[in-house]
Amino acid sequence: MPGRKNNRPVSKRRTMSAEEREALKARQERKERNIREQKEAAAGRVSYVRKPISARSVIGTVLTAIAAAFGAYCLYLGYDTYGQVPFSAGGAALCSIVCSLAALAYHISAMREWDTNLILSRIGIVLAALLLLAWAAILVLGMQGS
Repeated sequence: MPGRKNNRPVSKRRTMSAEEREALKARQERKERNIREQKEAAAGRVSYVRKPISARSVIGTVLTAIAAAFGAYCLYLGYDTYGQVPFSAGGAALCSIVCSLAALAYHISAMREWDTNLILSRIGIVLAALLLLAWAAILVLGMQGS
């Protein structure tokens, strides 16, 4: 029928007594109070998941990966040529040392940032320092061997 707007039957609602209204109101107040208490309790907690990762630590991590790639290339050349490495290995070793130093500087500067996730910086500092120590050991052993 085109003239009818609402063809649903009217539901018969049971009227609530005063006790039922009070019980419903008390239930809603308890629910709101519980939600408020949960929000207040959560405000004091620190969430490390929500903290952003520092851009400097990402740059430092990329530099650490580049330094490790240069180092692996040098080690491969040394192994492949039985210790008679070409001059390109020296250039790659120098690039690896410079990248490790730059990565270490980036990671240390990222540690000074406030309210950021520092896990990447901590891992990067350890890896960059290990690369530098490895290069120092290789240089000392190389100078003693000649």
